[in-house]
Amino acid sequence: IQSRIDFRHNTTMSAIARQQKTKGEAYIVEAEKGLSKSSWFSNKDKKFEDAAELYGKAGNAFKVGGLYHEAGDAYKKAAELFRDKLQNSFEASKALQNAGSNYKKSSPEHAVEAYNAAILLMTDAGRVMQAAKLSKECAELYENEQIDMEDKSSAVLAIETYEQAAELFSAEDANGQASQCLAKVAELCSVVLDPPDLTRAAQLYDDLGRRCLDSNLLKFNAKGYFLQAIFCHLAQGDAVAVTQSIQRYEALDYTFGGSREGKFASQLLECVEGMDTEGFATACYEYDRVSKLDPWKTSMLVKVKRTIDDEGGEDEEDDFDLT
Repeated sequence: IQSRIDFRHNTTMSAIARQQKTKGEAYIVEAEKGLSKSSWFSNKDKKFEDAAELYGKAGNAFKVGGLYHEAGDAYKKAAELFRDKLQNSFEASKALQNAGSNYKKSSPEHAVEAYNAAILLMTDAGRVMQAAKLSKECAELYENEQIDMEDKSSAVLAIETYEQAAELFSAEDANGQASQCLAKVAELCSVVLDPPDLTRAAQLYDDLGRRCLDSNLLKFNAKGYFLQAIFCHLAQGDAVAVTQSIQRYEALDYTFGGSREGKFASQLLECVEGMDTEGFATACYEYDRVSKLDPWKTSMLVKVKRTIDDEGGEDEEDDFDLT
């Protein structure tokens, strides 16, 4: 994880940052003082409410001052009071979200911890859409910040959390957003997971393509997903699965065979079966001229080319020329 600027040790802290730091620290002292007072003859809830409010104010002050980790800590303390002492799950989840958004700028590991706690509260309260959106954000953190935890890699954690987000989006009939998350699962399974799970990725792309065919608005996206499924089979060296997939997709979508995607898939299959590296390079070049190959497709085609090029396995992927 890349290092982040820590304003706590920044000797050139601005005047407003110093002012907000002092304010935040004062709020923390006041909150802790209030919590330490005896509540035998007073309202316990009032004591916890006041302290939670003060921790929230401290979080706001630290945030303005650029002290993001301290802000996260303060919001987290407010959340714990709302959740554990006041049984207010709404305010607790809101405070945890604030904690996470600040931790993102200082410690992504703490951010996902706060977000996961907020997601649990949201799902328990039936706030499914909010939980879905936060799950997606959490998955992006695992993926982009490469956060490993215990015996799970960042790729596995990202996959699991994107799946969770997809399930929650589906529960709210937000099928487009669910599909976006499943596409991320397929992408991670095919090019990031070590070792890759190309069989699962192919099935996910197949399912996504079929979903598109059920929608007049999305049906034109089906061919792209079907081609991605075929790439996964090709990268496995499974010519039989590729042949069956092409036939199946032509039956599902009569326009697939004559489409750019369908023709490209057939050309690649022919080259793989004939061990024709020159024809493979030509097919990739011609397709790229019309539809630019994105990084995922390029990565997968490199895998495919290596199955038909005896010398390909010695080259690094970044230096491996498809054409």
